[in-house]
Amino acid sequence: MSDARELLAVREIAHAFLLADRPGDVQQFALDRVTPILGAAFSLVMELGDDGELLRPVAQHEWPAKHRHWIGALRVRVGDGPSGLAVAERRLVEVPDLFADASLGAWHEVAEELGFRSIIAAPMETADGPIGAIAFYFADATPVRDEQRALVRVVADQLAAATDKSRRTDALRRANAALAEANAQLERQAAAWSSAERARDQIVDGVVSALLTLTGPDHGGEASIRLAAVHALAVAARDYDMVTHDDFSAAAADVDPREPLLSAVATWRARAPMVPIHVDEPAVLLPMIRGDLHWLSRLLELVVGLAVRSACIEGGTVNTEVRLGRGFIALQVGWRDASMDAATAVEGDQPPSVTPRILQETPRRPAHDPFAGVRGAVTALDQPLATVLAGRLGGQMRVEESASGAEGAGGWTLIFPVEVDR
Repeated sequence: MSDARELLAVREIAHAFLLADRPGDVQQFALDRVTPILGAAFSLVMELGDDGELLRPVAQHEWPAKHRHWIGALRVRVGDGPSGLAVAERRLVEVPDLFADASLGAWHEVAEELGFRSIIAAPMETADGPIGAIAFYFADATPVRDEQRALVRVVADQLAAATDKSRRTDALRRANAALAEANAQLERQAAAWSSAERARDQIVDGVVSALLTLTGPDHGGEASIRLAAVHALAVAARDYDMVTHDDFSAAAADVDPREPLLSAVATWRARAPMVPIHVDEPAVLLPMIRGDLHWLSRLLELVVGLAVRSACIEGGTVNTEVRLGRGFIALQVGWRDASMDAATAVEGDQPPSVTPRILQETPRRPAHDPFAGVRGAVTALDQPLATVLAGRLGGQMRVEESASGAEGAGGWTLIFPVEVDR
């Protein structure tokens, strides 16, 4: 064996160590270069698992072809066999003739099957301890020479350094990735906090403006109506503060989606009997919404109130509907004024159908404004409160625009997920 060949191999392995990104590349390159120089039949690199007890193969050179398919399942316990002993005792282990060593009788059958008789194994060590082993297998009984020992030790040290370098690099990448994700999360939280602060500031400004308007000397209306409007605004502000707190919690119960809607409709029919409210209930059995009946009723009361206020014109109507979709329940609340209803009746072949729930009489407007109390009961906070409350209850609220683009119609849709039996 030529010293020049050994030096060339060591230099090439060192070069590969500097350039390779993965330890497996250096390990395979080292085995391919050193195994022929040593005159070994085949070779193997094994790394120590996280449990610190078992070695598993990570690279091989000329492993017997008929046994190559199960090499991935091979495990060697630390302390067993030459490779396991090299790791356990952290020293070079030489077996010139396996069959001449009675203490290795358990390995005789394996050696016969794989076709080797002699082994030299060295531990791969870092400052933190052994991380694996490199082993060379010879077909014949082969005594180990000093130059072979030196070459195997150098290669084992190089592979240990390559593996340690890769592990530290991977750990650094993971740390950098975790730091980047943490920074991104902080930025998202800061943006969300800033957005929440802006929304809260807008709400405060809206409350203050509404209070100044309601309590100003130029505001018309009876004192009782003004007082009721201030009370409604105070209740909405209290509820908004409650549902936007982090500790807000809602009870979890099965709720029929029609129940909070019908409750809200009944409330507003009593408050504003002059505004017809249509209710379209599906005839099919509906799945339950998982939520809090009190807050769902409050949510529907807010949304129906928004529609009632918008319909506070002569003949204006409110339409409500419960619709079952694929995996969701949609509660739709809309409004339209009388002119649009009249236009629809003229353009269509048939007059619009009217359910028994519709209040069909056209209210007569007295001398005073009958809608002042209704408008006062719906505050500037109601739509922001409904939007937040829908989200806290596991759903979402959408503001619906008129399909025709007309200004005399609009509405809101509340969507909640449900489990539908298939």
